[in-house]
Amino acid sequence: MANNIKKIFSSVLLALCLSSEVVSTQDIDKGAQKIAAEQLKATFNQTTFTNFGPAPIDGWYQAEISNQVVYFSHKQELMFFGEVYTKNGVSLSEQTRIKWQSKRTDNLDVSTALSIGNGLIEIIEFTDTDCPFCLRFNKWITTKNNAYKSKYGKDLFTRKLVLTPIDQLHPNAHKESVHIICQNPDKWEVTITKTLESKISYADMDSCQKGKDTLVQHRKITKEFGVSATPTLIIAGQVIQGFNQQKLEAIVKQQLTKLENK
Repeated sequence: MANNIKKIFSSVLLALCLSSEVVSTQDIDKGAQKIAAEQLKATFNQTTFTNFGPAPIDGWYQAEISNQVVYFSHKQELMFFGEVYTKNGVSLSEQTRIKWQSKRTDNLDVSTALSIGNGLIEIIEFTDTDCPFCLRFNKWITTKNNAYKSKYGKDLFTRKLVLTPIDQLHPNAHKESVHIICQNPDKWEVTITKTLESKISYADMDSCQKGKDTLVQHRKITKEFGVSATPTLIIAGQVIQGFNQQKLEAIVKQQLTKLENK
């Protein structure tokens, strides 16, 4: 089966225009769904799939891989990543991702995360200290928060930082993460910035048991949540992989409007 299945993995947007009516899950044969799920897992046994269920395409199924939706037809032996739209331009894939993300984030325990600021907008950050996009995100959120604080006298964000060293790519990130955790809480923000900007020498870095133990907890949170890239950001129940400034700006604007209308 593994040799016969036709795999279509698209790095570009794949849009399927459907009618605005979504196929009812009641019409999906549960036995067929079970067979399809087993077939998918057996064919791609090195990949972890979650949230397997009927897709809004008749005869197809959908599952989640690393916060993305994958569509699978066991009858046609086809599989693809991409966006499925209604004829009105509504992304059913995006709706599915938000539903899955909200379910996961509701159960996410970040009590051991490093807390920076006390603003009304909470953002959870999975970050690697040697990640260039994490550096860009840190500059953006620091600038955004400082501008708001200068105008209103208070923080805009509450940052929950989960340190996520990607050892295969950044062998020094573990040592850097431990150093950050070892600092007093009022020094976390400046230390993460200096570390991301490579302004601290390894000889000057601290090591402590608390830092090592906390990093173990951060790694556990990262693994359980299924983080596969940094930065991974959670804001307003949505998961954003990578530094997507346009999407972040839109969410922050939306959240500020909600706060102003309270």
